[in-house]
Amino acid sequence: MNDAIGSQQEPDAVRAAVQAQIIECLNRFYAMESGMWGKPLDSLIIRTVVQGRMQGKLYDFSALSETLDLPISTLHRKINSLVESGYLRREPVGKSIYIAPTERTSVKFDESFEAMVTTLRRLYRGEYNFDGAPKLCDEP
Repeated sequence: MNDAIGSQQEPDAVRAAVQAQIIECLNRFYAMESGMWGKPLDSLIIRTVVQGRMQGKLYDFSALSETLDLPISTLHRKINSLVESGYLRREPVGKSIYIAPTERTSVKFDESFEAMVTTLRRLYRGEYNFDGAPKLCDEP
């Protein structure tokens, strides 16, 4: 019976350690993102616009409002601030105005993307050692 308990404790300990590493990675990504864009809502808006651009989907205020479940008035206020900060730009197409990332935002995203991919690769490959080795989210 003790063997069954001991054999269950080891997977539970590994699971808890991996969960802690994942949380650490998410926190690191959050810190990188907020370091680039600022407040959480600003980061969410920028991330969504960048992702849309990458997928060939343009967002106008209505589509962004629906996607993020935010009032259009909030989006107008936030996007005005992000445009003034140089992170987003308005892109008129016909009668619509779409929101697009600026070149500055795209460059910053590309730079941070490499660090995020490296961290995820280390996690996927199981490069963790619970005996004091560097954590997954440390710089390689």
